[in-house]
Amino acid sequence: MSDSLLGWASTAELRLGELLNDQSYFPDAGLSPDVLDRYERFFGIFLSRQLAAGADLAELLAVTPSLTVTSLITHASRKAVPTAVAEEEGEADAFFAEYLAGLGIDPSADNQAEIRHLVEPLLDRTGLDVPDGTEDPVCELGYQACICAAEIPAFLELCDAFDTDGSTAPETIVDALTPDSDWAPTLPMLTAVAAFGRERLVQLTAGIQALRAFSVEDPSSWVDRVQQLGQLEPQLPAMLQAEVVAELRERPVGTEERETAVGVATRELRPRLILDTFRGRVCVRLPEQRVAQPIGAPEHEAEVLWRVSVEGTTRQFRTARPWGEETYAEALDVALEHQVRSASVMDVTNSITWDVPVVETEDPVLIFASNGQNVTDKASLHHSTLWVITPADATLFDVVRSENLPVIETLEIQGWDGWTARKIDASASASLQVVRPGQQPGPNDTVRSIDPRQRVRFIHPEPPVRGVRTHGRLEVHAASLIAEFPPTVSGRDEHWTLSISAYAGIGEPAEEIAEPEILEVPADGGAFVLFDPEAYEDPWVGEYLVRVKGPRNESFRHRYGLVEGMTVTTELEGQSTSVRIPREGGLSPATMRVYSGEKPFTAQPARVTVPSDQAHAQVVISTEAGDSLPLTYTPPALQFELPLVTYPPTWRVSRLYMGSRDLDPTGDIRVRAHNALGKPRVTLRNHHGSPVRTIALKPEDPITFSCPTAEIAKSAAILPQGRLDLEWDDVESRNRVSVALALISSTPHATEAIIDGGDVTFPDLAPDRELAAWVWPATAPWAAARTLPRITERTELPEDLVNAGDLTIQLHSADPFSTLRSPQEPAASAVTAHQDGYFKNQGASLTQLSAFLGGEAEAAPDSPEILPILWDHCGSTENQRAVAQAVFAENPTAALQALSTSLVPLELQPGRIISSGLIHQKFDAPAQGAELTSDWIRALVILSDIDAELTAAGEEGRTPDVKALLDDLRSVAGQRAVDTLLTGRDATLDTAVIDSSTVRIAHMDQAQQDQLMAMFFANADIVPGPILDDNARLIGVLDTFKKRVQLNSVVATEGLIAPAVSLLRALRSNNRGLYAAARVRFDKLDGVNTEDKANAWALTPVVSLVFALSARMNAHGMMGKSTTLENAAAGWSHIADIVPELVTADVVSAEAMVIAVRHSARG
Repeated sequence: MSDSLLGWASTAELRLGELLNDQSYFPDAGLSPDVLDRYERFFGIFLSRQLAAGADLAELLAVTPSLTVTSLITHASRKAVPTAVAEEEGEADAFFAEYLAGLGIDPSADNQAEIRHLVEPLLDRTGLDVPDGTEDPVCELGYQACICAAEIPAFLELCDAFDTDGSTAPETIVDALTPDSDWAPTLPMLTAVAAFGRERLVQLTAGIQALRAFSVEDPSSWVDRVQQLGQLEPQLPAMLQAEVVAELRERPVGTEERETAVGVATRELRPRLILDTFRGRVCVRLPEQRVAQPIGAPEHEAEVLWRVSVEGTTRQFRTARPWGEETYAEALDVALEHQVRSASVMDVTNSITWDVPVVETEDPVLIFASNGQNVTDKASLHHSTLWVITPADATLFDVVRSENLPVIETLEIQGWDGWTARKIDASASASLQVVRPGQQPGPNDTVRSIDPRQRVRFIHPEPPVRGVRTHGRLEVHAASLIAEFPPTVSGRDEHWTLSISAYAGIGEPAEEIAEPEILEVPADGGAFVLFDPEAYEDPWVGEYLVRVKGPRNESFRHRYGLVEGMTVTTELEGQSTSVRIPREGGLSPATMRVYSGEKPFTAQPARVTVPSDQAHAQVVISTEAGDSLPLTYTPPALQFELPLVTYPPTWRVSRLYMGSRDLDPTGDIRVRAHNALGKPRVTLRNHHGSPVRTIALKPEDPITFSCPTAEIAKSAAILPQGRLDLEWDDVESRNRVSVALALISSTPHATEAIIDGGDVTFPDLAPDRELAAWVWPATAPWAAARTLPRITERTELPEDLVNAGDLTIQLHSADPFSTLRSPQEPAASAVTAHQDGYFKNQGASLTQLSAFLGGEAEAAPDSPEILPILWDHCGSTENQRAVAQAVFAENPTAALQALSTSLVPLELQPGRIISSGLIHQKFDAPAQGAELTSDWIRALVILSDIDAELTAAGEEGRTPDVKALLDDLRSVAGQRAVDTLLTGRDATLDTAVIDSSTVRIAHMDQAQQDQLMAMFFANADIVPGPILDDNARLIGVLDTFKKRVQLNSVVATEGLIAPAVSLLRALRSNNRGLYAAARVRFDKLDGVNTEDKANAWALTPVVSLVFALSARMNAHGMMGKSTTLENAAAGWSHIADIVPELVTADVVSAEAMVIAVRHSARG
C-alpha cells in the first residue's frame, strides 16, 4: 500500500541503526523524551497501516529492529513492572498490552506473544546489552530504560532516606534495593535491576545524587542554571535527566510522600515567548525576579532593571513589586514589533543574561498552546488545539494524513508583516509541518508529531468574580475547577491521583488539605469536578494548588482561587457604571456587596467600599470550619495613554496637567477599559469649554481604542489653556460619559529650581497641581532618576543628592494609582538646580567619571565598566567625544562589545563606530565579559578571533583550528560570510546591487516603481536571516532605493564621490583583488549617468564598500592612514544612519575579505 510514512520508517531505521550501532546502553544515544515520543508516535501509525494492509507483525518488527527496540525502551522508560511481580498483581499481560495499545495496535494475546519473544533477539541485533541474570524481557527493557518514570518519586525518597547530607556512597543506596526490603513494593523494576545490573544503577544513582546536591545549593534558581547543569559529573542521560529535573523542581529534596504530594509552587525563572491572542502580539515575558535598590534609592523603590536587545537595539525596562509582594518584581510582557531571529534579555539587577530564540531561518514557525505557552522547540506536541505563526504563504500540512490541518480561526500579529497566526484543530491530526512555496512536504526533521492523548486540560467552568483577586494575585471563581482527560495512552481504564493543597506561596511547601483521591479515568477519557461540592458542609474557600498524577508519573498542576457559591454586586458612582473615571481627589468611588450561595460564609465587611483616593479595598471570606481567605477588590478603572514629548507613553488612570506643546504629534492617544467603549472620541476644548477639535477613536483590540495625535497636538499648541476630554457611550448605564483626561496650560509647572541646604525650592511653582518630580544628577546621567513623590514649593532632597553637583529636575503629573517610570533622559523642559560637587553614591570607576564630568578630576577612568556608559551618554560635547575616542582606542574589542550592549539603537551603531574612529581599529583583544547582542558586531568579533588564530598558527607552524569559529560565523552571519572568508570574494556583490535597471525604475511613476520593486524583492524580508545571506543583502539594496532622496543630498552635497574615487585608486595600488571587489558595484552602473545629481544615490553602495575596505585595510596595516577617509567620516557616518543594514553588512564583508587576502598573502 502507499504509505506516507514508508520513507520515514526507512530513514528513521537507518538513522537509529547507525546511532545504536556504537552503543551497548540505549540511554548513551542521547535521545530526549521529546524525540522518543515522536519516534513512537510515527512508528505506531506506520505499523497500524501496514497491518491493516495485510502485513505480518513479526515480519514488520524484524525489518525495523532499531525502531522496534526504541519504541519498546521508550515505553519501558515510563512504566515497567517485572513479569513476576505483575503476575502476583494479576497484571501479567499489562506491559506488552499497553505497549501495543499505545502504538494503536490490537493488544491481542498473539500480538503480545510475538513482541515478548522478539525482545532479546532485537536487542542483540541492535548491539544493545542483554544483561545476564534475567530472562524476563520486561526486565531486559527496564535495564535499558534507565529508571522508569513511575519509579522516580520512590527512588528519590530512597535517596532522601539514605543520603541526608550528600556524602552517602551511591553503592549504599543501590544495595538497599533487595527483594525483602521495604522499598521493593514501590520500586519493583529497580529492585530487579539492582540484582543483575548493579554497576549501571550505581552510575545512575551517582548522577542523581549530583543533581540533588546541585538543587540544594540554590533552591530558587537551580533549574535555570542550564550551563552548570550540563557540567555536572556524572551526567545523567538525557532521557532520565528531564524526568528527574521535573520531579525535583516541583518536589524538592526532602519532600515526603512524593507519590501524592503536590509539592511547592514554582516561579518562572527564564524569559520566554508568549502569544497574547487578545492583543495580537508575540511578546517576550520578563520573569518575576528578585528586586534590589538602585544606587542611592530608598527601599520602597527596589526594582529590577532590564535591558532587552532585539536585532542589536537595546531598550531598558524596569519592573517593581506588586502590591503585597516583598521579594520579587512582577512579570512584564515586552512586545516584539516584528519578526526577528532572537532577543537578548539582561537582568542588570541580578547580572543574568539570556538569549531567547524567536524565528529559526530554516524552520520559520512559532507554535503556542491555547494558553499562549511556547512549544516551538518540541519535537512532539500534546495539545488538541494550537496557535501556529508562520509566513502567510506557508501551508500547515499533516504529512502523516497527507492533508492540511484544519484551521479554526486566524489572527493578525501586529507588526509582523507577511506573517499570520492560525489556530488549528489538532485533535485528529498526527503531525505538523510548515511548507512554503517551492518546498515539498515530507517526514524530515522539521516535522513534529501530534498526540493529544498525553495531556490533561484544566477548565474554568465560569468566568471569575469580576475585580476580585487573592493576595497571591489569583482570580477568584465561584465554581469548581474541572479536569478533562483525553483517551488513555494504555487503551485501558487508568487510576490517576488527585491531590489538593492550600497554596502557601512561591517556593513554599503546599499543605495538603484533603486525603489524596483516586480518579478512575475511563479508557475513552472524561471530565472530573475536582472540588467536590458534596464533600463538605462548608463551602470551599481558599487559594489552592491542585495536582493530578498519572500511573507513569505524569504530573499536571494548577493554581486556583475558589470561594464556592460567591456572588457580588458592584456599584460605581458617577456617569459611568462600567469603569472608574478621573475626578476631583482621584477616581470615582466604588462599592461591592458580597453574597454567599447555598453554603453560607462570612464576608467582612459585607459591603466593600473603595474611596476616591484608593485603588482597591480588602475583604476577608471566612467559614465556620475556620477557613479564611483575604481578597482584594480592585474595581476596573479607565486607563489612558497620552504621547508626550516629555517622557515615553505610559498608561495611567488619574488626570494629568500638561503644557500646550507637550503632546507628541507623531504618537497615538490610547484608552482602555475592561469592556468595549461605545463610540469613543477625544475632544480638545479651549478655556471657555468650546470644542476645538474632535477625533473618533478606532479599536486596536477588544478593549483598546486609539487615534493619531497629530491634529490634536497642532491645535493644542496654540491654546493658552484648555482640556482634553474623552467621551463615550457607557455600555452598562447607557449614559453618554465625558471626562477630562488632561488639563492644558501654557504656564509651565516651574521655570526655576534652587537648592537651599538639603531642600530644593521652586519659586514660581504653578499652584493647584498634583506634581511629582524625577531628579537626575547631571554628573551621573547614567544613574536612574530618583522620584520625589510630592512636590511643594520647598521639597526635601534625598541625602545622596545633596552636594552631588548640578541636578536636572523634571516635574510631571503624579498618579497615585499607577507606577510611572522615569524616562532614560530628562526632557528639554527639565530645569537645572546648581550646586557644587559630583555624584558619589556609586562604584569607584563611575565616581571617578562623575568627578571628571563635574570638572573635579583631570582624567576619565580606563575601566571597561564605563565603556557602555560612554556610548550611551558621552557624545554631546567635543570634550566628551575626545575622551570616548581615547578610551575606545585603548581596547577596541571591548569598546565594540560595549556598543553592542549599550542603549545606542542598532540603526545608529554603524554611524557611531565610524564617527568615533573605532572603524579604523584592529579588533584583536580577547573578547571578554559583555554579551554581544548585535549580529554584525558579533560577526566582527568572531572574525577577529579567526584572524588571531590564523596569525598564531602561522607563527607557530601549525594547522589553524578554526572549525568551531567558522560554525559560529555561519550561525551569526550566514554561509555567505564563511564563503567570503575562505575565498576572499563576496558573491552577494554580484547579485544584490543597484544597476542601470534599478536606476531606470527610480525615474518611473510611483505605481510602476511599487510593482517592479515588489517583483524583484518579493518576500525578501519575510523570514529574518543572517546578515550576509542573499535576502539580507537584497533588503539593504531595497532600503537604498527607498531612501534615495535622503541619500542624494548626502552623497552629492557632502562630497563623498571624489574621496571614494581617490580611495579606489589607493586600493588598486595596494591590492588588486580587493580593488576588483570594490569595482563590482561600480561596474554594475554601466550606462548610468552618475554625473546627474538625481542619480547620485545609486553610488551609495559603491561609496559604502570602498570606505569599508579602506578602513579595514588600514586597521590591518595593509594601507596607510588616510586623511581622505578621515575627512569623509562625517558623510560616511551620515550614510550609515540612513541605510544601516547596507553599511553594517559591507563592514563585515570587508573585514572577511581583508582577513582572507591578508592570510593568503602569507601563504
